[in-house]
Amino acid sequence: MDFELLIQVFVAVIVVGVIYSLWRTTRTYGGLVGAALKWIGLGVVFFSIEGLDRALGNLSVVSHLTVTYADPIHDAILIFGLMFSGIGFSKLTKIAK
Repeated sequence: MDFELLIQVFVAVIVVGVIYSLWRTTRTYGGLVGAALKWIGLGVVFFSIEGLDRALGNLSVVSHLTVTYADPIHDAILIFGLMFSGIGFSKLTKIAK
């Protein structure tokens, strides 16, 4: 098995683990808090994908998909993470009022 593919599989396993943990946690809380945590957790998933992908450097999944548009794709992933986290924190603020 190729080393690059093995690293990318480990990254996929980490992302799936984060999503599973998020799903279990939000079901435990439920209600309005659980709904807000889903949005925040979705933002964390995007931040995790972005951080792991940039940390891999030459083993990056995004760089293998497209070399010329790697930076805009990384920026878009960050914007999605910020947007989803912002929605979640906004929902938590509405709960506290």
